[in-house]
Amino acid sequence: MKTVIVFLTILMCSSFKLVNADRNIDAKQAILMDAETGDCLYEMNAEERCAPSSMTKLMVLYILFSAIDSGRINLKDKFLISKIAQKMKGSRSFFTAGSLVCVEDLIRSVVVHSGNDACVAIAEGMYGDVESFVDQMNKKAKEFGLKNTNFTNPSGLPDEDHFSSVHDIASVASKLIADFPQFYHYFSEKVFTINSITQQNRNTLLGNALKVDGLKTGKTNSGGYGIAVSAKNNGKRLIAVVNGCTSARGRARAANELLALGLREYTSLKIVEAGKPVSEITVNMGEKDKVGLCTHEDVNAVISKKYRKSLQIVVIVKEPVDAPLDLGRKFGELVYKYGNFTSQKYDLFAVEPIKRSGFFPWVKVVLWRLIYGKEDAKEVVKNPIINIPQD
Repeated sequence: MKTVIVFLTILMCSSFKLVNADRNIDAKQAILMDAETGDCLYEMNAEERCAPSSMTKLMVLYILFSAIDSGRINLKDKFLISKIAQKMKGSRSFFTAGSLVCVEDLIRSVVVHSGNDACVAIAEGMYGDVESFVDQMNKKAKEFGLKNTNFTNPSGLPDEDHFSSVHDIASVASKLIADFPQFYHYFSEKVFTINSITQQNRNTLLGNALKVDGLKTGKTNSGGYGIAVSAKNNGKRLIAVVNGCTSARGRARAANELLALGLREYTSLKIVEAGKPVSEITVNMGEKDKVGLCTHEDVNAVISKKYRKSLQIVVIVKEPVDAPLDLGRKFGELVYKYGNFTSQKYDLFAVEPIKRSGFFPWVKVVLWRLIYGKEDAKEVVKNPIINIPQD
């Protein structure tokens, strides 16, 4: 059963200096995100529109990985390099027009070389032209619910109508990791040689002490230096995105600071176990007058250690309910909170089906309602019947 891991949001910090007070980290936008849920641990101007530069290429790879996963494209298929691809400016793998390059090498070119020529080859190979591919990128952005993203090209080259936010970039990275784990290893590759040219991956954090294993750098004059990175430690996968840094070293340090913050100050607690009763509701006309409620998925809170003891579970139900009750029907919601923060809502279901009672008890209830009227179900806040673990 799928485990849902939810990070509790920290109040927005006003400066990166709060991450490490003894350093002046130069980033204009930043976010630290839970890779599984998209919830934020830290954010600074995370929704601000900015130039995503080559971090744009994460969406290119998502669309390509989707086609490979569906069987439409094979890693060994070859795409033609056009004159448009060969003439691309910026980072490239120096492919020659008229040559055929296998899809897997194009992936490695995009990840390691940040190849703009490879992006054009992928776009033309999949949809015939760049414009049609960009349409697919924007369609996918809308599907993901990205509120501050619009693409005009697959490479990330500057354009006033080409923009994103670090929150949206992190969301694409999260989807990519979750949907295509079989392809994620490409992001860990440090060196790639093709056309007799060897280039290093610009992500200098790969394989460091925090176990960074992806994802993508970016740099343009309009966007500054940016990077989207991810690391998994102690069962937690974090994504950090920074942009608007003034140097490659600065972006690496800023992203590393965020990942370290997440690992240092957060702990994971399983607060609800799937199928285990967390509360109960009153049932009319049923073989039982009460039934336990549960979630259909584990709920874990990754929470700042200083708030661990103040974490609360709140159960909200409407009762009473009439039998029969089935397992697929929603009967309430659960949230957890601390201070002014309240988590997303988790649906609650009956732990067992409840059949309607026999004829005479049912008649008794019906007659009562004919005389006095039916009691309306009311929203009720209930205390959970489970304890929150403290470590």
